[in-house]
Amino acid sequence: MKKKNLLTYSIMLAFAIFTACSSDEIDTEAPVILLHSPIDHQEFHPGGQIYFHADFSDNVGLSQFKIDIHFGEGHDHKSATSGENEWSYEYIGELEGQDQKVEMYIDIPLDALHGEYDLLVYCTDKAGNESFVFIEIDIEEDHD
Repeated sequence: MKKKNLLTYSIMLAFAIFTACSSDEIDTEAPVILLHSPIDHQEFHPGGQIYFHADFSDNVGLSQFKIDIHFGEGHDHKSATSGENEWSYEYIGELEGQDQKVEMYIDIPLDALHGEYDLLVYCTDKAGNESFVFIEIDIEEDHD
């Protein structure tokens, strides 16, 4: 009888440990990016600035964000003038907590090639989950 009670107790203990461990869920939810500025197809001028404003959030904890801007004319990243003053920009910043707002200005060089650029914003959370937002911006001659 004692062996039966010991076996029952062992099974109940193993079940309790398994249940307690399984409640520690793995974070598989990607962070959320709300890009307020710039907006898709917004026009900028060489020598100007891009106002960047985004809200990042995650259910557990944020880690970092990345801004990547590169020439994207024709969606194949090649053009007749490809290579001539194509501007590219990359910035990686740290994030903390579950919600964070980022505002910054990005300088556009005076000699930036005119055309369509891809702007991607990535966000990674503490568990390594990643999300991204993609828009296109235009660098055009100032027609004042």
